[in-house]
Amino acid sequence: ARYQNELAGVDTELLAERFYYQALSVAPQIGMPFNQLGTLAGSKFYNVEATYCYLRCIQSEVSFEGASGNLKRLFDKAAKMYQQLKKAESRRLSPSKKRGKDIKRLLVSFMYLQSLLQPKSR
Repeated sequence: ARYQNELAGVDTELLAERFYYQALSVAPQIGMPFNQLGTLAGSKFYNVEATYCYLRCIQSEVSFEGASGNLKRLFDKAAKMYQQLKKAESRRLSPSKKRGKDIKRLLVSFMYLQSLLQPKSR
């Protein structure tokens, strides 16, 4: 269903997500479904959801090797975004736009902190 979504343009993302959760209910020790859920999550919420899935995959009894590379890519993105946020000038914004910027800063900072806390062997 996920590949149908990517290749054929058929909106099957929810179906694919359901199948991966079903796979986890049958074999919770297998990490591969978490890796696939991370891929489905994409960059939602500044990659926090995908990071969670990749970390769960890596921590699974039977992890999936590709999750480490996926996680490293997200952490590299987070580091770049964090550096950009530090450089960004702080100008006056409306309260709603300021709230959005604050949420972005929080999530990007959280992701950057996660990257710093990860063992270097990954």
